[in-house]
Amino acid sequence: MHNAPQETFSCDILSLSHDGRGVARPQGQDGPVVFVSGALPGQQVRARVLRRKSRHVEADCVEVLRPAPDAVPPLCPHADACGGCPLQRMPYAAQLRAREELLRQTLRRIGGLDGSLVAAPLASPLTRGFRNKMEFAFGTDAGGRLLLGQRRRSGHGVVRVPECALMPSVVLRLVEQIETLAADSGLPACTPPGRRGSRRPHAGFWRNAVLRLHWTEPQAPRADDAAAYADETRWRAALLLLTSPGDPAQRRSVRRIAETLLRDADCLTHIVHEERAAHDGQVRGERRILTLSNLPEKNDSPLLRLPLLGQCLELDIASFFQVNTAAAQLLAGLAVHAVRGTLPADAEEALTPPAAPSPGSLLDLYCGAGAPGLLCVDTDAHLDGIEYDARATELAARNARALSRQARYLAGDAARLVRKLSADHEVILADPPRAGMDAQVIATLEQQKASRLIYISCNPATLARDAAQLSRCWTPEVFQPVDLFPHTPHLECVSLWQRRD
Repeated sequence: MHNAPQETFSCDILSLSHDGRGVARPQGQDGPVVFVSGALPGQQVRARVLRRKSRHVEADCVEVLRPAPDAVPPLCPHADACGGCPLQRMPYAAQLRAREELLRQTLRRIGGLDGSLVAAPLASPLTRGFRNKMEFAFGTDAGGRLLLGQRRRSGHGVVRVPECALMPSVVLRLVEQIETLAADSGLPACTPPGRRGSRRPHAGFWRNAVLRLHWTEPQAPRADDAAAYADETRWRAALLLLTSPGDPAQRRSVRRIAETLLRDADCLTHIVHEERAAHDGQVRGERRILTLSNLPEKNDSPLLRLPLLGQCLELDIASFFQVNTAAAQLLAGLAVHAVRGTLPADAEEALTPPAAPSPGSLLDLYCGAGAPGLLCVDTDAHLDGIEYDARATELAARNARALSRQARYLAGDAARLVRKLSADHEVILADPPRAGMDAQVIATLEQQKASRLIYISCNPATLARDAAQLSRCWTPEVFQPVDLFPHTPHLECVSLWQRRD
């Protein structure tokens, strides 16, 4: 390799990085590590240098010179442009093996833990059409016309994905309708932070369209009924439109679009308009402007129902919930078993109700809207849930009442609230965001007398970091991964820890 800013070079891809990029060493073991977006193990590629760092090089694959020996056809025709499914040319079994090995290495390197404690990942029951939620971004095409799609690989641009394999066709048709109406409004798309040509960090109006499927039938499907989760005729859609702050005329334009969509799209039941002023790329509203629903129970905050282990939980359109409905059943089933003392090694057992009794009390940290903690205990057990977002704890309390659970929910800083709790709990369930648990939270948990701790993680790196600190007072028994994001490097993991005497 040379130092030209747009140099290209050929290299063999040796392995995967934690974020799904190919890893190469074109100058041998003594040279810099090169991370190549869009490249997979076993390929020989021509790559273009994007950035040089002190200890590594970041590059993008511009041509596959030799495919991997076990390569499979891509999942959808947008594979080379869209950044959403970087592993789709790997056989699914190879994807699982690669991510299992990444988890082992990360636990050893960062956490100093025995990699043999990692069990084989549980596969997602569905590998196509499995998402119940997808975030789409507004952008502009080469001719300056507004478009709605996914972020391009290795860039801020947007690419249309009309044949995306992750969402049902009814949702993709909605995307086309939203794009047409938003383009006809004449309002511009929001430019990403720092994009060249932008006079401000964030200029423009249209930011994102978030489409979410929800269950409207009275009875929840069985936990193992993957066919029900894949049947798009049994689901309805809700839409969240996220924009920059608008004036009255712009808000009226959004309302007209929402009313048109609700009138013309049979599958659409709710539309919410939220605004975000922050100059960042977060898909999270700061102010709710409009809520419309065509269901009979119209109110100011229409709730969606999503099934989990034979129950339906109510959520706001902006609430967190696992996006892979079928695999979420496995994750929740693992949590239910782990709270009662064991972690199943296969999907069938994970979805079978545990024989072990429920603990008498559970501390549910980072509880969100109540899942899966509410499903881990019986009606006579006591549950304390802690979550930073007060809106989430209100929904959790509502779900607890519907399930006849004895639960108390507190909103605020986790470490402070755990210290204020007057009683210990038999079991602790922690399901933190990608950033993991704060060190003060772990230190506070060390003062609890719980016999077991269950840690649900969506980030192997922060899991390994926290595991190093948890090991002072807890002994890990097993780390059970489960795949909720096929064709990506992401991996969820449920780990079971026992308190040391």
